Amino acid sequence: KSGVKEIVLTGVHVGGYGSDLDTSLYELVENILARTTIPRIRFASVEPWDLPENFFELFKDKRLMPHMHLPIQSGSNRILKKMSRRCKSETFLELVERARSVVPEFNVTTDVIVGFPGETEAQFEELLDFVKEIQFDRVGAFAYSDVKGARSNKLPNHVSEEIKQERLI
Repeated sequence: KSGVKEIVLTGVHVGGYGSDLDTSLYELVENILARTTIPRIRFASVEPWDLPENFFELFKDKRLMPHMHLPIQSGSNRILKKMSRRCKSETFLELVERARSVVPEFNVTTDVIVGFPGETEAQFEELLDFVKEIQFDRVGAFAYSDVKGARSNKLPNHVSEEIKQERLI
């Protein structure tokens, strides 16, 4: 009523919305679509493993902008496991395919980390192949850096800064 043209659903753990309230992000979006006339609705970063099977059906409503930022971090399942990510590359690919089956021009952006401790050249190549296969609209690429207190600091075979920088290019 106040003239808002667009909202962005954002938070620390957007995909997990409502898990403490016996509801879900899906139900929230359904209610927003049913109860408002907001012309454009977007999502901030959403963890890919939090989205239910039918989530992308919501995008049949053209008020939902056909874009999501789904951070994957790596295309190598071994590295994803070391990162404690709850998603495998093939599961992520299936998710993107579901989105694009509903909205063919669905735009997906992501973040990746290169040089995670123990990342081999072959695993880095898996990441590159994965990025090509998904055809992300945009990729935020970052070099791994030690974070005080992170478990990953204790992992063996840290990648040299030189190699990390080469992989970023």
